[in-house]
Amino acid sequence: MNTENKAQRWQGWGVGLVLLALGAGIIFGTFSVSTLPGQDSLGPRLFPALIGGGLILLGLAHFRPNRASNLEGHADEGHWPSLAWMVAGLAIGAFTYKLLGFIPAALAIFVLTARGFAGKWDWRHVAVGLAVALIAFFGFTKGLGLNLPTGIFKFILGGH
Repeated sequence: MNTENKAQRWQGWGVGLVLLALGAGIIFGTFSVSTLPGQDSLGPRLFPALIGGGLILLGLAHFRPNRASNLEGHADEGHWPSLAWMVAGLAIGAFTYKLLGFIPAALAIFVLTARGFAGKWDWRHVAVGLAVALIAFFGFTKGLGLNLPTGIFKFILGGH
């Protein structure tokens, strides 16, 4: 096995581990969400559980033994700094969700993921991310009646 195939295999395993961890984290977080009286037990848990399960399946697919040889000549090497920006965004969002609130957590996820995809910093990412976070926050809280943590904006938005 040449060095290039070995590197592709390790990169595939690295991405697989990240996908497994994200999927497991989403599923764990999904089933820690309480449902309202009268709601189906799946209710708000259905789509996050499906997404988490899909991520786990994709992560497991990265461990197939012949995956690297099947992709030879078809796969790019990948760009680890971009992946790191995106994983950092998800991790920061997950760990700051309850402490800082939904809006800053969603903003962090958006901005860092956009940084990973764009490859450079741009203030427009902050503006668009803030707009998306606010639309999502008010859509869920006012439109659907769900309680999202307001965190550092509690004095402005009320809530918990």
